Amino acid sequence: MATRDDDDDRDVVQRAESKRAMKKRLKRQRRCDAKLAKRAEAKRRKADVAASTKAAFHDAVNAMSSEARDAFFVERGARIEARRRETAERKERRRAQLSSAYGLVIDCDEDLTTTMERERWGSLMKQLRAAYERNCKTTAPFKMSFTRMSEAFEEQMGRMNAGWENWHVVRLGKTLRETAAESETTAKSLVYLTADSERELREIEAGKTYVIGGFIDRNRHKGLTLRKARELGVDHARLPIGEFLETRGAPVLTVNQTADVLTSFLERGDWGEAIEAVVPARKVVKIAT
Repeated sequence: MATRDDDDDRDVVQRAESKRAMKKRLKRQRRCDAKLAKRAEAKRRKADVAASTKAAFHDAVNAMSSEARDAFFVERGARIEARRRETAERKERRRAQLSSAYGLVIDCDEDLTTTMERERWGSLMKQLRAAYERNCKTTAPFKMSFTRMSEAFEEQMGRMNAGWENWHVVRLGKTLRETAAESETTAKSLVYLTADSERELREIEAGKTYVIGGFIDRNRHKGLTLRKARELGVDHARLPIGEFLETRGAPVLTVNQTADVLTSFLERGDWGEAIEAVVPARKVVKIAT
């Protein structure tokens, strides 16, 4: 049976909790107000700069002779039109990426990224950005996809590559294992690229999806990606580097270099030219004859 003292104690606790809740609410409100004020001030400054720039532009134009003014606007119109064409072409190239018949998956599964030293994540993320940027510029793009990332990896990816969520890549939302298990057709379309494979890649086929392991530290975990390909029951192959170049040590390339070789082959149709254009000179002993 509750006593009067118990009721009094509960009232004290409730009042204390109410005060804490009120303080938290006021603190949130102050932060929100400060953010809105900062945003409004930034907007005002931007408007002031725009007005000042516009006034200076009109003053400069009004100071011109009629001939100079006409020439200025003709040149300005040409520049604007060139920028519009460039923007339209860039958008079209990026749309073409997502409709390409050639698939490229970068395997960012947790089983690979957690095997790496976490300090190397940053290097891998730079390679992902380089691979994406190269794919944006080519006339022969791949449809690029990323497998599901761990929460920690994705958070760091957001810090390293701000705005990557807007990249023209497919975020599969599932692991490579889950992707391969979708159907026999899907599994048969996958080709895992690994320097440890005994098979050489001879052609890049439409309808196939080529997988690059999102992994650094291969020397410490030799054969990791080949074992994964075998476990998943998918095809695997290595780039035909040894046929064209004699390299120092095993011909292991970074993620973006591997993607670059594939893209260069689609552009040129020649493995030798593609490989020689990408493999760093410091790794080359001589060009095979």
